[in-house]
Amino acid sequence: MEIRPKFSKLRNRLYLLKYSFFNLIKKTPGITQHQRNELLVVSLTTYPKRFSVVHLTIESLMSQTVKPDKIILWLAKEEVTARGLPEKILKLQNRGLEIKVVNENIRSYKKLVYSLKDFPQSYIITCDDDVIYPASFIDGIYKKSKAFPKSVIAYRCSEMLKADDKSLQPYVSWRIPSSNRPSFNLFPTGVGGVLYPPHSLDKRVTNKDLFMELSPLGDDIWFKAMALLNKTKTVMVQEESIDFPVIPNSQDSALWHVNVFESKNDEQLKNVFDYFKLYSFLD
Repeated sequence: MEIRPKFSKLRNRLYLLKYSFFNLIKKTPGITQHQRNELLVVSLTTYPKRFSVVHLTIESLMSQTVKPDKIILWLAKEEVTARGLPEKILKLQNRGLEIKVVNENIRSYKKLVYSLKDFPQSYIITCDDDVIYPASFIDGIYKKSKAFPKSVIAYRCSEMLKADDKSLQPYVSWRIPSSNRPSFNLFPTGVGGVLYPPHSLDKRVTNKDLFMELSPLGDDIWFKAMALLNKTKTVMVQEESIDFPVIPNSQDSALWHVNVFESKNDEQLKNVFDYFKLYSFLD
């Protein structure tokens, strides 16, 4: 019974060594040299506590069998000026990484909101800053999007459950999805990567005042609500929800600790679903 956990730890350690080595020696572009008609944009953000590891995530995104047109790292000005950026991140600009610094700090929302504004006609894949993505990650999610062009695509989902017509069951009680058919009930979690096709979200998605009031720590909740308002379903890439390796020791201050263990997810879900009256979308 202990073989699988030990194998996973060894595999993850090898990933870290591999991408650390790539960061030292690689000079080849991490983005495609043949621009698509509709851009495929990988968008992510990070903050000072992960400045020392985010280059590993970006290296994994630059090592894809299908390369994106852009990889953009969004940063808050107040956090960059306080710490600066390690050379391990800065050098990736030579291989296609774009670093964009914004004046405001809207935390994890940075990974999507600004890319939606700058690239409204593009396919945008959001990624987390502490995950090692397999080489087939973009290939799988992009192919699925071509099969379901009007759906949000994700590797990792939960199945949302209603308690009644005006409330949801607690977040921790939601089910592992039993099907990967397009559904309003599927809730994509950003850690597994999420693809948003052009015009898949309601225009209010960039309303900073509203999302910071209703769901300040729950960008996944807000983006799901914006998909529902736009009548956009979600579909998983594979038959089962997938977890990717997380960089060790990168989760100590992760938002999910607060959102899950302090029930902030439930509070924010109620805020958003009550405000927009979204319960009728769910089975």
